[in-house]
Amino acid sequence: MWNDRHADRGFFRALINLYWDGNLLFYTASWFLIRFSRKLDLIIPFFNNWLTDFVFVPLIAHFCLIAGNILIGKRYTFKFPLYQLLLLAMLTAFIFEYWAPQYTTYNTYDPFDILAYLAGACYFYAFHQPLILIKLYYAKAENKRIFP
Repeated sequence: MWNDRHADRGFFRALINLYWDGNLLFYTASWFLIRFSRKLDLIIPFFNNWLTDFVFVPLIAHFCLIAGNILIGKRYTFKFPLYQLLLLAMLTAFIFEYWAPQYTTYNTYDPFDILAYLAGACYFYAFHQPLILIKLYYAKAENKRIFP
C-alpha cells in the first residue's frame, strides 16, 4: 500500500506526495472545465466569467513555489510574501487585460478580471501556501529526503 514513506523513493513521488492537494486539483479541474466548455460554446455564467481568472494566479504561484523549494533545497523553505503574489497578479492583469486585447480578438478588457486575479493571489497567500509549507515542515522535521 502506498503511503508517505514512498516520498523517499523518487523525485516524482515526492512531488505528488508533497505538492498534490485538493486546491491544486480544484485549480486545474476548474480551469480545464471552463476552457473546454468555452470551446463547446456552453456558457456557465459565474464560472465562465471569473473562475478561470481567480484560479490562474494560484495555479502559477503553486508551480513557482514548487520550483523555488526544489532549487533552494532542504535547508530553507521558500515562500511568497504577499507583495510578490500581488505583483504577479498585476503583471498577469497587465498582460491579459491591457496588452493582449490590443493584439488579439480573444482577449477583452474586464476590470472584474483584475479583481479576480488579486483575489486569487490573496487566497493563495492566506490558505493554500500555508498548507504546502506545513507539509514541507513536517517532511523536513522527520528528516525525510524530499528530493533526491
